[in-house]
Order: sequence, then C-alpha cells, then structure tokens
Amino acid sequence: MAPTENDRTGPKVTLWLDPVCPFSWNTARWLRAAAENIGFVIDWQLMNLAVLNEGRDLPPAQRARMRDSQQIGRLMAAIAREHGAAEWVAAYFAFGERYFDRSEPVDANLVAHVLMTVGVRSAIAAAVSDTSLDDFVRNQHQAGQNALGETGGSPILRIDGRAFFGPVLTALPDAGDTAALFDAIVTLAATPQFTQLQRPRTPA
Repeated sequence: MAPTENDRTGPKVTLWLDPVCPFSWNTARWLRAAAENIGFVIDWQLMNLAVLNEGRDLPPAQRARMRDSQQIGRLMAAIAREHGAAEWVAAYFAFGERYFDRSEPVDANLVAHVLMTVGVRSAIAAAVSDTSLDDFVRNQHQAGQNALGETGGSPILRIDGRAFFGPVLTALPDAGDTAALFDAIVTLAATPQFTQLQRPRTPA
C-alpha cells in the first residue's frame, strides 16, 4: 500500500512540474517509482512554462509548446481545484502516456481520453480555454519560484525544505538505479554548501 500524508516517515518531498515538459515527464516517473520503492509521499504541484516564458520571442516550435503548456495547465488546474491532487496527478500520467510516449497532439480527443481515463466529468474539457483558471496556475507556478528563490524551469524539486531546479533527466533511469539516484539527491539537498552540479547533455 502506498504511504499517505498521515504516515509520512521519509523525507518531505515536493515536485513542481509543467505537464508538457519532456524532462519533467522523466523526473516524475522516476520520482513516483522512488516513492513506491522507498516509501515516501510526494506533494505534486503545478508550474507553468507559458508563464515562465511570457514576453519572450520564441521560435515556432517553442511557441507551440507554450500553447500546450497554457491549455494543459488550465486543464490540470481545473481537475485539481474540483477533484483534488490525486486526480490531477492521475490525469497528468494519463496525459503523458499519450503526449510524450505516443506523440499525440493536444486536441479534443486527447483531452477526452484523459478525462475518461481518470473518471472526471467531461465538462472539464472546456477548461483548456478558461482564462479564469490562469490565476490558479500562476499562483502555483509562483510558489515553485518562491521555493527555489530565483527563476527556474521545470521541474523544481524540494526535499526537506531545500529546493533546486531538476533533476533534469533525458530518459527514465534503469529500475535498479531508482533508489540510488534519489538517495544521492537527498544527500546533496542536505548539504548546505552544495549549490550546483552540471554536465554536458548527451542523447538518451
């Protein structure tokens, strides 16, 4: 049985992510597996790349991604507001399997599939164009920026009160490395003098 907030014994973990960020998709799947393996609770929160990139002159491919970010951010916000965190997280993973793993576009069919998969009423599909949700999305996004203490992209991970951008994963780690990677990040997070570690990105 998965741990709950009431029986938390491990580290306090919060993850802010934009649902359309491919690196966050890898991080989210890895962190979920680590939580199931080790036994800790994840506080899942939204952030938004469309908000982060407001006012920037982006190439067409990135502008398209920002449109997806805005629409899916609203959809997840509506699910979170009306049904709770567990439902939007389930919707996120249902979305990611189609959007990332099958390269399906954000359209009415994908939205309907996600809502049907998690058993959420179909009326929420209209949320993708509901600007009244933008403040909810913006507030959650800003909470992640505040936790980090500076401007940062997706994902942002906070462990026991210490937040950082990343980890940026170009692919899902091997199952045997899941717990070891989490333990390494916990150690870095607990080291006050640690600030940054980076290496060149190589193809997955």
